[in-house]
Amino acid sequence: MSVLAVLIPSVLAGVRGDTVGRDVLEYAVRTFEYADSSATFAEMKELSKEPTGYMLLAYLTSRLFHDTGFFLFGSQLLVITPIYISAYKNRENAPMWLTMFAYFCMFYNNSLNLMKQSVSCAFILLCYFYIKEKHYIRAALCFAIGVSFHFSAVFGLVFILLSMFVKRRNDNTSKIILIVVYLLGIMLMKNISMFLIDNALLPEKYTLNIYAVFDLEKDAYLRLVGFNKRVFYDWVYRVLFTAAPIYFLRRVKKDFDENIKIITILGLVFYTYVLFAFRTAYGSRISNYCDYFMIVMVPMLVNAFKRKTFQQKVCSNTAVVVFLGMYWLVLFMICGWSASNFFVFRF
Repeated sequence: MSVLAVLIPSVLAGVRGDTVGRDVLEYAVRTFEYADSSATFAEMKELSKEPTGYMLLAYLTSRLFHDTGFFLFGSQLLVITPIYISAYKNRENAPMWLTMFAYFCMFYNNSLNLMKQSVSCAFILLCYFYIKEKHYIRAALCFAIGVSFHFSAVFGLVFILLSMFVKRRNDNTSKIILIVVYLLGIMLMKNISMFLIDNALLPEKYTLNIYAVFDLEKDAYLRLVGFNKRVFYDWVYRVLFTAAPIYFLRRVKKDFDENIKIITILGLVFYTYVLFAFRTAYGSRISNYCDYFMIVMVPMLVNAFKRKTFQQKVCSNTAVVVFLGMYWLVLFMICGWSASNFFVFRF
């Protein structure tokens, strides 16, 4: 069953047409063609500007196969596998099938588009569980894989370490100071970003998007013009995905992981500030590292229900499934969020 749970969504990702997910044609096909036409990996690196991990995956896939579909399959496999392992490690807090269902409702469609960052986010989530278990070598390996696919994984690790630091503070004064510093950091995000760019501390490919985000006169990625119902719906659900588990589990599950609570709140605050201050949902490219923790947090809602009889368990599971399903149905199927469109096969 574990093999099927990992393989089926990966195979679906591999047999999809190149139009399913905007970034497939934006960089996936091009990267694979570079790999397929290059005699060595060094030669490929001269042609492509993609992250090392992504190029390496394309190169290794091209040595065995000559079809982009296998590369897309491999990309999805690198997302699903760490998600599944994380679900297994969290199985005492929520049913594994419900954790996987949460991933499919919240992020599977995104992973068909944001392929590199999806791999990165999945490994950062698994990295947290290894840090929690004090398996630091495995955690370092997960972080290295995450960074090799998307540089922004650095922010994911920062969010994890910040949450752990806050949790360990016993006095309220220290916690308040840390919260204030975090909020100031967000409000000074433009200045910090400009400093990083001016000193060449960020990859060159990100600079244009960053400049555009802070210039409200430019047409940046996901720039909002007027009221956008789709973005508002997404934001409301982000609030619910964060607040509902924290509120309903505060008494019935006292051992609820405080770090996960803090991480999801940090992500929501970051995303909300960028959304309202700069009228763009581009902040999700950073907050995604926190959002992925909702995969293991939202399914815990079943614990807030009375679950003694079979009927009660069915009702509680159904309530969480409907809660997640409504998000998926409206945002991805009706609104077409994240370059979602009708599924087509590549053959």
